[in-house]
Amino acid sequence: MDKITVNMRKIAKAALANGEVDKIIGWKKGEFWQDTYPVFITKENEAEDLVWDCFSVNNLSKYLIEQLKGNKKIGIFLKGCDSLGFNQLLKDHRIDRERVIIYGISCYGMIDPEKVRQEGLHHGLKEIKRSGDDLIFIREDGEKRVTGRQFDYDKCLNCRYPNPVIYDKKLTDEVQREINYQKRFDDVKEIEEMSYDERYDYWANQFSKCIRCYACRNVCPACSCEKCIFNNTKAGILGKAKVASEEQFYHIIRAYHVAGRCVDCGECSRVCPAGIPLDKLNHKIIKDINELYGEYEAGINSDQDPPLLMYQLDDKDSFTGHGGGRK
Repeated sequence: MDKITVNMRKIAKAALANGEVDKIIGWKKGEFWQDTYPVFITKENEAEDLVWDCFSVNNLSKYLIEQLKGNKKIGIFLKGCDSLGFNQLLKDHRIDRERVIIYGISCYGMIDPEKVRQEGLHHGLKEIKRSGDDLIFIREDGEKRVTGRQFDYDKCLNCRYPNPVIYDKKLTDEVQREINYQKRFDDVKEIEEMSYDERYDYWANQFSKCIRCYACRNVCPACSCEKCIFNNTKAGILGKAKVASEEQFYHIIRAYHVAGRCVDCGECSRVCPAGIPLDKLNHKIIKDINELYGEYEAGINSDQDPPLLMYQLDDKDSFTGHGGGRK
């Protein structure tokens, strides 16, 4: 059994037994090789359900909003990208830091099941284990070892924070990654090079796939309103019919709502059943904010004010011919 899993179970049992927490939020293994999903445990024996593997991809931080309503104190396991979401929730005053114990886990990256299927390695597959950048595919006909990161989620390939930026107890050693910051916005630059008409057609085509399930909103740690405007039937802004303008309206409004607060965890794109590259839209806004107001990373520091919530006399003004700064 993975050492991290053993440590997780040991810590959870002790925390529940001594009353340090009322509930633990972690991951549990499902029936199939790719199934690992969030679990909420309140009893010591349930700690045996906890697991850490190549598919512990779900960002658990947002669950704290609801779970803290019925529990005095919660213990939660967070990866690097999860911890960014946690800090953003703190900044938005959606959770109480004193009521949460964070167990930090450094992450080498999570495996995209679709990439495994595309290579045909899912046939007879029982389990995938990771050892650094090496993957061991345990199959009915034997084992296959693969070196490299070609099966990682795209969002993990560009991850800048594999280590938690906030935690109370650390379960693992630091993960060292060579990060090419110059490539972070390559996906945005491809779209920026398109003509206006090409860009419109590109996004109109992407948004036309939307079934308005709101999975992107529900998983996003920056989307944490008590009642979302898109759930307010009295607002009259969205109907039930599938109308292109309404799909576009929803996604653009949501993107601007999280502008300057998106932690770039990539969960919105991962959970989208229609495969809409929502992270590209967020990347564009992050890139523009950085160019206009200087480098800013949402979720790194819960005390730092985001640029869109501040005003300085020398802020760039690209909309008029005046202003302290010019673009």
